[in-house]
Amino acid sequence: MFVHTHSPPHVAKVVGLPSYERPNIYTVQFADGSLLEYSDCDNILEAKPDCPASSNSALLPPWIQDGTNITLFLSTMQKPKHGKLYKNSMLEWVFCPGNSKDISNGIVLSDLSETIQHLLDSGQIFKGHAKFKRVYSARAQIQLRDCVLRHVSAHGLSSLVAPSSIKSHSKLSSSDKTIWDDAYFEEYDGLSSLPTPDRSIQVLV
Repeated sequence: MFVHTHSPPHVAKVVGLPSYERPNIYTVQFADGSLLEYSDCDNILEAKPDCPASSNSALLPPWIQDGTNITLFLSTMQKPKHGKLYKNSMLEWVFCPGNSKDISNGIVLSDLSETIQHLLDSGQIFKGHAKFKRVYSARAQIQLRDCVLRHVSAHGLSSLVAPSSIKSHSKLSSSDKTIWDDAYFEEYDGLSSLPTPDRSIQVLV
């Protein structure tokens, strides 16, 4: 299932179908495990076309070839690295940093045909030797997107840049202002309901 809330569309698995009590509502699960609900009336859900299981290469973007340049920034890495992709004798994809062609000391990207979409969506792999500034910026935007997407009321934003002051809030479009306000009160109500000794909450703007 493709979810068209942002570009590119996110891939998600349908884990809940419409019921008599809740018609037209689908529950989907994203790669990070988060669950969200959508109405099929919103026109943001699209069935993902089936791919032949016998052709793993068909699941990979056409630019992924033996010897192609990529930038890798796995979640286990402290900083991104430039290098090349190669196939080893086991037909596994291996990342060799720099100009190295030593596959035996490279990073094996297991089941790349199955994980490539997640690696792209999470900013862990980039086509070519991308500038590190762009890589860090993309990772920051993805982390912000994932944070925003955890709030159902924050869907449909035209900009993911959170207002940091009353002045920046006043410059938002009327649609974004409504969505951010709803998300704020959702968060505020959630914090207010916590069983803390001091139930007062200070709002810092």
